[in-house]
Amino acid sequence: MPATPSIKKQLKFALYTSPVIGALAITPITIMDRYSPDKWLASVLSIMTLALVLWGVNILLWRWSKETAIKRYVLSILINGVLAWLVSMFVFHAGHHSTFFHFHLILFLSIDTVILILQDLIVTREKKAAIELENQQLRLKNMEAANQQLKQQIQPHFLFNSLSTLKSLMTVDTKNAEEYLVRLSEFLRSSLSSHSLNLIRLDDELELCVNYLEMQKIRFGKALQFEVHIPEDWRNTYFLPAFSLQQLAENAIKHNILTADRPLRITISGQDRTITVSNNWQKKEGVTKGPGVGLANLQERYRILANEDIVIHATDDVFSVSIKALEYESSDH
Repeated sequence: MPATPSIKKQLKFALYTSPVIGALAITPITIMDRYSPDKWLASVLSIMTLALVLWGVNILLWRWSKETAIKRYVLSILINGVLAWLVSMFVFHAGHHSTFFHFHLILFLSIDTVILILQDLIVTREKKAAIELENQQLRLKNMEAANQQLKQQIQPHFLFNSLSTLKSLMTVDTKNAEEYLVRLSEFLRSSLSSHSLNLIRLDDELELCVNYLEMQKIRFGKALQFEVHIPEDWRNTYFLPAFSLQQLAENAIKHNILTADRPLRITISGQDRTITVSNNWQKKEGVTKGPGVGLANLQERYRILANEDIVIHATDDVFSVSIKALEYESSDH
């Protein structure tokens, strides 16, 4: 049978730790003048070889009895006792009551105990990593399912409002109606090309967000103002979760008062690889406190995709959300 990833990790760890075990076992004895320095290297190589053998024995036992740790420990101790006796009898020609046998028995069992501890640490860490990966994949699937459900609920409502706005504009302002239709078609095109992606290029996300805001500006007139200040070299370098900026802009419009006398001002700016969407806070009555479903969803997406948190900052006058501009290669998309 081919070696499993866990066995490969154990074998790799055995190669790393065996020389260390050899040096740690012999160096104190050498310092105490029990071994001469010229025999130090040969002694280290001998203990290193022993450690490799014991690693091999314990890896075979682990493969044979993965689910029964006690059985593996007992068998490992018995095998080490037999090996210590064989070395004493046939290498040093000493009986099982001799000091040589006791020395080798303690040596074998000490090295074996260290190996068993290291082996269990490797296996435990691998199991923990596998569980975390599985949980992360489940969260990602749940997030994608929630996103799809949210889109199915929002898109008909968005289209209905957009078509109603377009119908109203066609009767009073054909030029703005034409501009609104162009923005709507661009927004829908971008939405369709991005809906299946976790990360999209910053330039594409900005285009989608600007099209959305331009549509809303045509709809609300002077009640809505926005500015975009993103370095040009960022646009084709960094990535964002799909619909992240658009969602933040939509939240600002949804939760704030927009009138010609009290216009909503949205600013999208970038600094130190952080993009901030801020607006003057003119909270509508009846809006509940807290981050809300949209921001909670964006927070979870950032944690899964890049192990990052979004930063929400609110004062009496300004509300802002800051998100990290991501490098595609460093994300877990």
